[in-house]
Amino acid sequence: MARPQALDYEDRKRAILKNAAILFAKKGYSETLLEDIAEISGIKKSSLYHYHRSKHAILHGLIAWKIEDLAWKVEAATEALRAPEQQLRALIATLVKEYIRVPEEITVLLTQTRYLTKPALRSVGEIQERIIRRAVVIIQDLRPDQEISRHKLKALSMMLFGMTNWIHVWFKPNGQMDADTLVDMILQIFLKGIDGLDPDFLN
Repeated sequence: MARPQALDYEDRKRAILKNAAILFAKKGYSETLLEDIAEISGIKKSSLYHYHRSKHAILHGLIAWKIEDLAWKVEAATEALRAPEQQLRALIATLVKEYIRVPEEITVLLTQTRYLTKPALRSVGEIQERIIRRAVVIIQDLRPDQEISRHKLKALSMMLFGMTNWIHVWFKPNGQMDADTLVDMILQIFLKGIDGLDPDFLN
């Protein structure tokens, strides 16, 4: 008979992912042992297998969950807005504030995907595309006067993400600049930059 799942099974499973993120971000995936994850989670190593079948499964689960979480939050923040400028600000704000809130999880997302198998990479890539597609649509809507080529829309989207991806490394939440000010700086730099692009360049 299969072992029944506890009522808080999903919460415990998610807590293990969050604990693993702390270790993966600090020590790296290859240097982190299952024993380490079990210890920080307050359970025995054997109990880990009730929630995750391997260390790779933990890494895959963590990255897939975090990207899915980001995609859902970006979609929820932008769907209710009509103006593309408002949508862009909502997208940027969602990423910036989430990156600042959970820097360990974002560090793993940005630095540890190389340890995923090819099938795992494909699966998380499909989720990631949801965020990229959302950015592509918003950026095109910023320039309704111009049909921007697909590959340049993708490049512009990746440039936007490049402005946000490493904020969690250098931004100080208790420093002289708050998150909203940072969001507005990124927004203005991107808006003014894309508005000034020569139409001939966008084809």
